[in-house]
Amino acid sequence: MTRSVVPSIRRRPARWVATLAASAVALVGCTTGPSTTPAASPTATTSDQVVRMAVVGDSITDADSPDLANGDLGAQSWVAHAVDDEVAFAGGWAEWGARTAQMADAIAAPFDADVLVILAGTNDALGDDLAADVGAQLVRIVERAGVDEVVVSSIPPLASAPDRSDAVNDFLEPFVAQQGWTWVDASAGLRDGDGFVAGTSYDGVHLTEAGAGLLGAAIRTAVVDAAP
Repeated sequence: MTRSVVPSIRRRPARWVATLAASAVALVGCTTGPSTTPAASPTATTSDQVVRMAVVGDSITDADSPDLANGDLGAQSWVAHAVDDEVAFAGGWAEWGARTAQMADAIAAPFDADVLVILAGTNDALGDDLAADVGAQLVRIVERAGVDEVVVSSIPPLASAPDRSDAVNDFLEPFVAQQGWTWVDASAGLRDGDGFVAGTSYDGVHLTEAGAGLLGAAIRTAVVDAAP
Protein backbone atom coordinates (compact mmCIF):
# COMPACT_ATOMS: atom_id res chain seq x y z
CA MET A 1 0.00 0.00 0.00
CA THR A 2 1.33 3.40 -0.92
CA ARG A 3 1.81 5.73 2.00
CA SER A 4 1.20 9.41 1.52
CA VAL A 5 2.61 11.90 3.99
CA VAL A 6 1.43 15.50 3.95
CA PRO A 7 3.39 17.38 6.63
CA SER A 8 2.25 20.08 8.14
CA ILE A 9 19.67 26.39 -2.40
CA ARG A 10 23.25 29.36 -1.79
CA ARG A 11 24.21 29.33 -5.33
CA ARG A 12 27.42 27.56 -6.35
CA PRO A 13 30.43 29.76 -7.02
CA ALA A 14 30.63 31.02 -10.57
CA ARG A 15 32.88 28.16 -11.62
CA TRP A 16 29.97 25.77 -10.90
CA VAL A 17 27.42 27.71 -12.89
CA ALA A 18 26.91 27.12 -16.59
CA THR A 19 25.30 29.84 -18.68
CA LEU A 20 21.67 29.17 -19.51
CA ALA A 21 19.25 30.93 -21.80
CA ALA A 22 17.36 33.61 -19.92
CA SER A 23 14.05 31.80 -20.21
CA ALA A 24 15.49 28.61 -18.76
CA VAL A 25 16.99 30.49 -15.85
CA ALA A 26 13.69 32.18 -15.13
CA LEU A 27 11.80 28.91 -15.04
CA VAL A 28 14.33 26.43 -13.75
CA GLY A 29 17.17 28.34 -12.15
CA CYS A 30 19.24 25.20 -11.45
CA THR A 31 22.48 25.54 -13.37
CA THR A 32 24.70 22.59 -14.14
CA GLY A 33 27.96 21.92 -12.31
CA PRO A 34 30.67 19.40 -13.12
CA SER A 35 29.69 15.76 -12.81
CA THR A 36 30.71 13.80 -9.76
CA THR A 37 30.66 10.11 -9.04
CA PRO A 38 27.98 9.20 -6.49
CA ALA A 39 29.53 7.87 -3.35
CA ALA A 40 28.66 4.57 -1.83
CA SER A 41 27.34 4.62 1.70
CA PRO A 42 29.72 6.24 4.19
CA THR A 43 31.30 3.76 6.54
CA ALA A 44 30.15 5.43 9.75
CA THR A 45 28.73 2.93 12.22
CA THR A 46 25.02 3.25 12.96
CA SER A 47 22.75 1.39 15.34
CA ASP A 48 19.84 -0.78 14.27
CA GLN A 49 17.48 2.03 15.22
CA VAL A 50 19.03 4.55 12.84
CA VAL A 51 17.45 4.84 9.38
CA ARG A 52 20.06 5.01 6.61
CA MET A 53 18.89 7.55 4.02
CA ALA A 54 20.28 7.86 0.48
CA VAL A 55 19.32 10.85 -1.67
CA VAL A 56 19.13 11.72 -5.35
CA GLY A 57 18.37 15.20 -6.63
CA ASP A 58 19.43 18.46 -8.19
CA SER A 59 20.43 21.89 -6.83
CA ILE A 60 17.58 21.87 -4.30
CA THR A 61 19.33 18.90 -2.69
CA ASP A 62 22.97 19.80 -3.37
CA ALA A 63 22.58 23.51 -2.60
CA ASP A 64 25.75 24.88 -0.98
CA SER A 65 27.16 21.48 0.00
CA PRO A 66 30.94 21.28 -0.47
CA ASP A 67 30.74 17.52 -1.16
CA LEU A 68 27.28 16.06 -0.71
CA ALA A 69 28.18 12.59 -2.01
CA ASN A 70 30.63 12.18 0.85
CA GLY A 71 28.44 13.75 3.51
CA ASP A 72 29.87 17.29 3.57
CA LEU A 73 26.50 19.06 3.63
CA GLY A 74 25.69 22.75 3.30
CA ALA A 75 23.18 24.60 5.48
CA GLN A 76 20.99 25.35 2.44
CA SER A 77 20.65 21.66 1.60
CA TRP A 78 17.53 20.05 3.06
CA VAL A 79 19.62 16.92 3.71
CA ALA A 80 21.51 18.70 6.48
CA HIS A 81 18.21 19.27 8.28
CA ALA A 82 16.89 15.73 7.78
CA VAL A 83 19.88 14.02 9.39
CA ASP A 84 19.76 13.59 13.16
CA ASP A 85 20.03 10.85 15.78
CA GLU A 86 17.34 8.82 13.98
CA VAL A 87 18.33 9.38 10.35
CA ALA A 88 21.85 8.89 9.00
CA PHE A 89 23.09 10.03 5.60
CA ALA A 90 23.99 6.96 3.56
CA GLY A 91 25.32 8.51 0.38
CA GLY A 92 23.74 9.99 -2.69
CA TRP A 93 24.07 12.06 -5.82
CA ALA A 94 22.89 15.58 -6.57
CA GLU A 95 24.04 18.18 -9.04
CA TRP A 96 22.98 21.65 -10.06
CA GLY A 97 20.93 21.62 -13.25
CA ALA A 98 20.43 17.86 -13.27
CA ARG A 99 17.38 16.45 -14.96
CA THR A 100 15.98 13.12 -13.92
CA ALA A 101 17.61 11.29 -16.85
CA GLN A 102 21.02 12.60 -15.81
CA MET A 103 20.38 11.47 -12.23
CA ALA A 104 19.60 7.95 -13.41
CA ASP A 105 22.68 7.83 -15.63
CA ALA A 106 24.91 9.02 -12.80
CA ILE A 107 24.11 6.26 -10.28
CA ALA A 108 27.07 3.95 -10.69
CA ALA A 109 26.24 1.40 -7.98
CA PRO A 110 23.40 0.58 -5.57
CA PHE A 111 23.25 2.48 -2.29
CA ASP A 112 23.52 0.69 1.04
CA ALA A 113 20.48 2.39 2.53
CA ASP A 114 17.12 1.69 4.13
CA VAL A 115 15.27 4.50 2.35
CA LEU A 116 15.92 6.36 -0.89
CA VAL A 117 14.68 9.96 -1.17
CA ILE A 118 14.21 11.48 -4.61
CA LEU A 119 13.51 15.17 -5.13
CA ALA A 120 13.50 15.67 -8.88
CA GLY A 121 11.62 17.36 -11.67
CA THR A 122 12.40 21.06 -11.30
CA ASN A 123 14.74 20.97 -14.30
CA ASP A 124 12.24 18.91 -16.30
CA ALA A 125 9.36 21.30 -15.64
CA LEU A 126 9.52 22.86 -19.11
CA GLY A 127 9.02 19.50 -20.80
CA ASP A 128 5.76 18.51 -22.47
CA ASP A 129 5.98 14.78 -21.72
CA LEU A 130 6.34 14.35 -17.97
CA ALA A 131 5.69 10.61 -18.19
CA ALA A 132 8.80 10.16 -20.33
CA ASP A 133 10.92 12.98 -18.96
CA VAL A 134 10.21 12.34 -15.28
CA GLY A 135 8.19 9.18 -14.68
CA ALA A 136 10.28 6.75 -16.71
CA GLN A 137 13.49 8.26 -15.35
CA LEU A 138 12.33 7.90 -11.74
CA VAL A 139 11.84 4.20 -12.40
CA ARG A 140 15.40 4.01 -13.72
CA ILE A 141 16.72 5.87 -10.67
CA VAL A 142 15.02 3.44 -8.31
CA GLU A 143 16.20 0.41 -10.26
CA ARG A 144 19.81 1.58 -10.27
CA ALA A 145 19.78 2.77 -6.66
CA GLY A 146 18.68 -0.66 -5.45
CA VAL A 147 16.79 0.55 -2.36
CA ASP A 148 13.41 -1.05 -1.61
CA GLU A 149 11.80 1.82 0.31
CA VAL A 150 11.42 4.94 -1.82
CA VAL A 151 10.19 8.39 -0.79
CA VAL A 152 9.46 10.91 -3.55
CA SER A 153 9.00 14.55 -2.55
CA SER A 154 7.10 17.30 -4.27
CA ILE A 155 9.24 19.98 -5.85
CA PRO A 156 9.25 23.52 -4.41
CA PRO A 157 7.50 26.36 -6.22
CA LEU A 158 8.86 28.05 -9.33
CA ALA A 159 7.96 31.64 -8.59
CA SER A 160 8.20 32.69 -12.24
CA ALA A 161 6.14 29.75 -13.52
CA PRO A 162 3.98 28.30 -10.75
CA ASP A 163 1.82 26.40 -13.23
CA ARG A 164 4.84 24.30 -14.26
CA SER A 165 5.81 23.27 -10.74
CA ASP A 166 2.15 22.49 -10.09
CA ALA A 167 2.07 20.35 -13.24
CA VAL A 168 5.09 18.34 -12.09
CA ASN A 169 3.61 17.74 -8.64
CA ASP A 170 0.20 16.89 -10.08
CA PHE A 171 1.90 14.28 -12.24
CA LEU A 172 4.15 12.93 -9.50
CA GLU A 173 1.61 12.18 -6.78
CA PRO A 174 -0.49 9.59 -8.68
CA PHE A 175 2.58 8.22 -10.47
CA VAL A 176 4.31 7.57 -7.15
CA ALA A 177 1.17 5.82 -5.89
CA GLN A 178 1.13 3.57 -8.96
CA GLN A 179 4.72 2.51 -8.25
CA GLY A 180 3.98 1.66 -4.62
CA TRP A 181 6.40 4.30 -3.33
CA THR A 182 5.76 6.89 -0.61
CA TRP A 183 4.68 10.36 -1.67
CA VAL A 184 5.34 13.35 0.57
CA ASP A 185 4.29 16.89 -0.19
CA ALA A 186 7.32 18.15 1.68
CA SER A 187 7.18 21.49 -0.14
CA ALA A 188 3.79 22.35 1.33
CA GLY A 189 5.36 24.42 4.09
CA LEU A 190 7.25 26.51 1.55
CA ARG A 191 4.21 27.61 -0.45
CA ASP A 192 2.35 30.87 -0.13
CA GLY A 193 -0.13 31.14 -2.97
CA ASP A 194 1.82 30.78 -6.21
CA GLY A 195 5.17 31.51 -4.60
CA PHE A 196 7.27 31.00 -1.51
CA VAL A 197 6.64 31.81 2.11
CA ALA A 198 8.70 34.91 2.90
CA GLY A 199 12.27 34.07 3.84
CA THR A 200 12.31 30.52 2.46
CA SER A 201 13.81 31.24 -0.99
CA TYR A 202 16.42 33.75 -2.09
CA ASP A 203 15.61 33.70 -5.82
CA GLY A 204 12.20 32.13 -6.31
CA VAL A 205 13.68 28.68 -6.94
CA HIS A 206 16.41 27.83 -4.42
CA LEU A 207 16.08 27.66 -0.67
CA THR A 208 17.45 29.73 2.15
CA GLU A 209 18.60 27.91 5.26
CA ALA A 210 15.16 28.48 6.76
CA GLY A 211 13.47 26.99 3.71
CA ALA A 212 15.83 24.03 3.70
CA GLY A 213 15.01 23.47 7.35
CA LEU A 214 11.29 23.25 6.63
CA LEU A 215 11.79 20.92 3.68
CA GLY A 216 14.28 18.73 5.52
CA ALA A 217 12.05 18.32 8.56
CA ALA A 218 9.12 17.22 6.40
CA ILE A 219 11.22 14.75 4.44
CA ARG A 220 12.77 13.39 7.64
CA THR A 221 9.31 12.55 8.99
CA ALA A 222 8.45 10.71 5.78
CA VAL A 223 11.74 8.79 5.87
CA VAL A 224 11.21 7.61 9.46
CA ASP A 225 7.65 6.55 8.62
CA ALA A 226 8.75 4.69 5.50
CA ALA A 227 11.66 2.86 7.10
CA PRO A 228 11.31 -0.95 7.13
